[in-house]
Amino acid sequence: MKANTKKINTIRNGFLILMTVAFLITLVVDLVINRKPTWSVIVGSSLILLGGIISPLISSKNKRVLRSIAVFSILIIPYFMVIEWVTNTYFLKIPIYWVLPIGLPISCIWIAYLWLNIGIRYLLHWNVGYCLGVGILLAIPAALVTNNLGNQLSLFDSSAMNSVVMISLLVCGIAGFVLGFFIRSRK
Repeated sequence: MKANTKKINTIRNGFLILMTVAFLITLVVDLVINRKPTWSVIVGSSLILLGGIISPLISSKNKRVLRSIAVFSILIIPYFMVIEWVTNTYFLKIPIYWVLPIGLPISCIWIAYLWLNIGIRYLLHWNVGYCLGVGILLAIPAALVTNNLGNQLSLFDSSAMNSVVMISLLVCGIAGFVLGFFIRSRK
């Protein structure tokens, strides 16, 4: 058991060293070019997001993926806010504020979609085919709302694009249910 803990600590420390070196290199280059931290702030926040997602996968004893997804769910909005702030402060003449009006609602929709799928898998204990089918079918309303928020259109203005998305997802969802049926019938 101690050898396993030592191995996990070695992997975690190696990962931390790699992330630190990556950030320091980008920071030095950014300071040499711009004389202040600009785009390296995005790199640093990306590394924090990556570290937050990967750390539970390396060091958690149980429910690694769930913990990793939970960290992603918590950190993704602040990550987008950092990107918005850096780009508006250092790279755009006219700031574009997209996180609150577009990024936040779309992120919340897909985070809810992700957790709903996880809940279905854990609560109903369905096989992978049924979960794929339900997950893909649940993506239809999420994709519709995403397309409408992202394009700033009403449901009817983007109906041609939405029709292609809905039909594709519907076919894939049905294929998932067929797969689930075959998996179930084999047992």
